[in-house]
Amino acid sequence: MIALAAALLLAPPQDESRLKEAWPKLVEAWKLAEAYPAAPGADGGDEYLKAAGKLHEAFESAGLYIPGGEYVPLAVKTFIKARFRGWFRGGASSLKGVDLPYRLEGMSADPMRSFVDALTRLKALEKNRLDDEDNVQDELATARKALKALGVTADATPGPLRRRVLALARAIALGEPFPEPAKATEEQAKAIREQIGRLSHDSIEEREKAARELSRMGEAALPFIRETLKSEDAEVAARARQMLGIGHAPWITAPEALAADVKVRFMEEMRVREKMELDALRARAAAEEAERAKRK
Repeated sequence: MIALAAALLLAPPQDESRLKEAWPKLVEAWKLAEAYPAAPGADGGDEYLKAAGKLHEAFESAGLYIPGGEYVPLAVKTFIKARFRGWFRGGASSLKGVDLPYRLEGMSADPMRSFVDALTRLKALEKNRLDDEDNVQDELATARKALKALGVTADATPGPLRRRVLALARAIALGEPFPEPAKATEEQAKAIREQIGRLSHDSIEEREKAARELSRMGEAALPFIRETLKSEDAEVAARARQMLGIGHAPWITAPEALAADVKVRFMEEMRVREKMELDALRARAAAEEAERAKRK
C-alpha cells in the first residue's frame, strides 16, 4: 500500500496522452451507462456491476485515479461519472433512430439529458442537411450550458480548455474516435514560442498580454505551454499551470452551484425553450386540422 501511494505521488501530472490510449474503453463504459435500463436495486444487479467494472477499468487505464494533473482529463472523468451517477433514473434520450431535425418532446431540466439531446439534434441536423451555423450554434450553446450546470466547466475555465472538453465529451457521447487536438503550423509554433518567451518579460503588462495571446491561440498552444511547466521561473511555471487548468476543479463546488444560480438559470432557459417548441407544435397541429377541415 505504501509503495502504491509513493508511486502515485511520483507519477507525472495527468495529461491527454493516456486519455487517448484508453479512449475505446471510456467509450465502451459510456455505452454501457447509456444502455442501462433503470435505476439499480439495493444490490446493484449484474448489469450495474458490469458497467461499474468497465468504468473502473477505463479510469485505471486512462490514469484517472492519479491525483492532480491537468484539468481536461479530470473534466472528462467528471463528465463520465455524472452519466453513471443519478442519471440511471430515467436516463437520457437515445442517440439512435432519430430522424427528425428536432425532438420536441426531448427537453428536460436534467443537464445531462439536455446535453445528450442537444447532440441528438446535432446529428439529426447533419443527417437532414440542416446544419447551418445558426442551428449548430443553438445546440452547441445548450451543450455548453449543460456542461456548466453539471460542474464540468465554469466561467473561470480557460476558453481553450472549455472548447477541448466539449469536443471530448461530444465524442464520448456519440461513440466517436478520439478527437485529435489542433496542431500548430510552423508559423503558429514560432508565434507561440515568442509569446511564451514574453511570459518572463520585465513588464507585468507584457506578461499579462502574452498570457492573453496564448489563450487566444487556443488548444494548439497547449503542448508548448506544457513544456514551460519545468521552467525555473516560478511565475512562468505558475502561469503554465493556470493555462493548463492544474488545480482548476469546478466540480468541487458544483453542488452549491446547482442549488443556486446556475441551476435556476439553466432550468428557466429550458422551460422557456420547451414552451416555445410546444407552442410551435400546437400551432402546426391547429393549421393541419384547419387544412383537413377545408378538404371535408
